[in-house]
Amino acid sequence: MSTSHSAAALTAMLPPRPGRGMRMDWAAVEEAWGLEFPSDYKQVIAHYGDVLFGDYLQVLAPSTVTPDTCDEPGAPRGGMGFITADARDTWMVTAPTGVETEAQDLVVWGAASSADLFCWLARGEPDEWPVVVFSHGEDTWTRYDVGMTEFLVRVLRGQPGFEVMIDTPLWGDRHASYANSAERRRAREGGADPKE
Repeated sequence: MSTSHSAAALTAMLPPRPGRGMRMDWAAVEEAWGLEFPSDYKQVIAHYGDVLFGDYLQVLAPSTVTPDTCDEPGAPRGGMGFITADARDTWMVTAPTGVETEAQDLVVWGAASSADLFCWLARGEPDEWPVVVFSHGEDTWTRYDVGMTEFLVRVLRGQPGFEVMIDTPLWGDRHASYANSAERRRAREGGADPKE
């Protein structure tokens, strides 16, 4: 499935609500990171923003803070750059098997409430980057030769081969709840359900 088809499949399963996406200065972000992000990821950010799926998996929005600049004075803690730096450090200490890459090739696109990390193996053409998942409880890395949105679609459909997510709220949930950070903040302030 191409990245555009998998992005369309995701939005068909979980229709984005109007006005919930984020506008990004992709030129500035990509210049800071020194890479181009996959087109399906850009579509997810445009449609959903920094979305939390199923109260479990947060898709991170990029900024100009990168793994190389996240430790500079004044840089915010958390965020895609900081979590990518953490994933790279984790790669170095967990002695991964079965995934051939260097730590610097990892870019985190998502983080779970279980501390699992969802990365791209950022080599080659961005729309062909596979997903690499770090399972925190087992300290294992697993590679999936699909892009981000196809990975999400297969998990939401409960498809065989993606059992790394079988014990999560997203496994087989074609109607998973979702809310971006602005919706969750408004809900905390006003006591409303951010998913409505």
